[in-house]
Amino acid sequence: MDSDTKEMYEEVLMLLECSTQNWLFGAGISCESNIPLMYRLTELVEEKIATSSYNSDFQAIKSQLNKDSHIEHYLSQISDIITLIERTSNTELTIGSANFSLKVLHELYGEIIKDIGEIIRYGYKIDATGHKTVGSINDPFVKIDNHISFVRALLGICKERTAHINFFTTNYDTLLEDALSIERQEVRDGFIGTAIGSWMPEKSFDFDHYKTNIYNVFKLHGSVDWYKDKSNNIMRCRYGTNYLSDNSNLLIYPQATKYIETQKDPFAYLFSSFRNCFKQSTDNVLITNGYSFGDNHINLEIENAIKQPSNKTSLIIFVKENKLPDDTYELSTILKRWIDDTTINQRIYILTNRGIYNGSKKIALDPLVPASDEYKWWTFNGMIQSVLLGGVVK
Repeated sequence: MDSDTKEMYEEVLMLLECSTQNWLFGAGISCESNIPLMYRLTELVEEKIATSSYNSDFQAIKSQLNKDSHIEHYLSQISDIITLIERTSNTELTIGSANFSLKVLHELYGEIIKDIGEIIRYGYKIDATGHKTVGSINDPFVKIDNHISFVRALLGICKERTAHINFFTTNYDTLLEDALSIERQEVRDGFIGTAIGSWMPEKSFDFDHYKTNIYNVFKLHGSVDWYKDKSNNIMRCRYGTNYLSDNSNLLIYPQATKYIETQKDPFAYLFSSFRNCFKQSTDNVLITNGYSFGDNHINLEIENAIKQPSNKTSLIIFVKENKLPDDTYELSTILKRWIDDTTINQRIYILTNRGIYNGSKKIALDPLVPASDEYKWWTFNGMIQSVLLGGVVK
C-alpha cells in the first residue's frame, strides 16, 4: 500500500472509532451467506411459479415489462393493475390480450411474497452443473459466519463506546439480529415479546446513548418474520407458526413503488428513525456496505441530511465501481455527484474495488491492474478482514 492510500485508509480507521455510529446494509452483505441478489432471486421465484396454477397470469405480467425487469417490477405491476381494478366496479381488467382477475392477482401477489420469504429464509445453492436448489426447513443453506465475524470485530473495536450503534438494513433476512443475539447482545427491533412479538416501537427501540450492549436494528423494507394478522396487527412470529403467521402476508415490500409503503406503519416509523439518526449534535458516522445506492428514497434521506449546514455526519461507503465498455471504472451517478460537491465531499470516504475517494482526492489502481488484484474491502467479508480487523487490503 502506498503512503497516500495508507493515509486515507488510516483516516477511515479513525472514523470507525466514533462513538456514535449508524450502519446501513443492503443485499450485498448476505449474498455470501447463500441468499440471492435481486436477479437470482427473480430466477428462483420464476421457477417456483412455473409449477403453480398462477404461471399463465405471471407470464402475462412478465410480458408487459422490459427484459431488464426483476421481481420488484413484477410485484409493482401486479399492484398497479390491482389498484386500477379496485377503482372500478369491475372485478376484472383486460390489458392487450390478457385478462386479469382481481382475485387471482391478489393470490399471485401473495404467492410471490411467500416464495420470496422461503427463499430468503432457507437460501439456495448451485451445483457443478448449474442446477439451482432452494433450501427448506429440513435442509437450509443459509450461513451466518460472516455476520458473526462482523459482530465480533465491531464489538472488538467499539468495546469502550458510550453510545449506541444503530443498524439500518434493507434486507429481509434475520442474519444480523441473529448474529447479535448469538454474541449475547440485546437487540431492539420495534417489537415487544420473545419469539412472538407485537409491533410497539416506542417501547422497544432504545435511544438512551448511555446504555451499552443494546443495539437497535431497523429493517427498512420489512422481514421474513413480520406479518399482519387477521386483525391487521403487525407481529413478529416464529417462521411457520400457523396460528399467527400467513406466509403470503409477509410484511416485505420488494417493489418499485415502495415509497408509498414508507408512508404507512411500520415503515413510516422506521424511516423517521433513519432520518433522525443524522440529527446528532456531535460528530457521527454513517457506514454503508452491501448497499448499491439503488433506492432513491433512502438516497434522498441521506443527501438531504448531509447537505444541512449544521450536519456533523461523515460517510464511509464500501461499494463496487462500475466497469465501462472501455475497461475504465466509475462510481454510480449519485456517488459521483456527492464526491464532486465541495460542500460535503470532505466528510465522504468511498472505498471501492479500485481505490479510495475523499473530497478532491482519489487514490486509484492503475487501469491495467487486473480484477484479481483489486481491493477486496468493498465486500462484506473484505471489509471485516481489511478494515475492522486491520488485515491485508488487497
